[in-house]
Amino acid sequence: MNEWIETNRPAFERDVLLDFCLGAERLAEQFARLEEEGGRVSFAILRELVGEPMNKGLLWRLKDKAHLLFRSDDGGNPAGLLLDWTLGYIFHETFKLMEDAHQRQFYGSTLGDFRGRAMPDAAAELLRELAEIQGQTRESMRREAARLMRLFRLTCRLFCLYFKGRADHRPLARLLYERQTLIRSVFQKDRQELLAAVYGSEPERLYIEAGRALLESARPVEAGAAAERALAVNPQSAAALTLAAELQHGAVPGPARRGAAPSAE
Repeated sequence: MNEWIETNRPAFERDVLLDFCLGAERLAEQFARLEEEGGRVSFAILRELVGEPMNKGLLWRLKDKAHLLFRSDDGGNPAGLLLDWTLGYIFHETFKLMEDAHQRQFYGSTLGDFRGRAMPDAAAELLRELAEIQGQTRESMRREAARLMRLFRLTCRLFCLYFKGRADHRPLARLLYERQTLIRSVFQKDRQELLAAVYGSEPERLYIEAGRALLESARPVEAGAAAERALAVNPQSAAALTLAAELQHGAVPGPARRGAAPSAE
């Protein structure tokens, strides 16, 4: 099992980062709704993110991938071990938020039906106490959302540590290049820290490695755009110049040459 994980580790790492960002983006929408709609979030969306044992949602699958990837790291990278902790915690905290959303949506409305109805004083007093409990559930949801937002920020910083010095990581480069809007939305101010951690004093490496990954997938047009970005960052980069020259001469690895530029010959 470990050998299989190690062979496919770069793809696993990319998938964990992508799923984290997709989950964070969906939950950010619910956090905004929590503030705008007086403590209400969509139970259906949270249920979709969490899932169930026979139909696991995005965050459940992310937790499982994190356990598989980071607990198999014989090097014991502290950032990886902490990522395993935070990603698991995010899943369980979202599960709690989902349960509270269920109570608010399906049980809270029942109490609302009693408002304005005539009832004995004893029943009215009990209704007030039950309403207090419902209010506590609303406060619990706000605390859970606050914990999740803090966990997302800390997890972003852990990814910066985990990927530090991984400039040759092509699946990561392609993700950062193709999904830059998503990465910027989730990482926010930490996005520059992530890029600096990975590429250091060679920011053009992002586009070079992304271009190589796209070329390996027989996408020379997109690879050419990435090579242009690399040269815009560093016109003297030998690796960027080499990639651009290969593309100019129609270099497309593998049997498929979809969309390949005409050969210079």
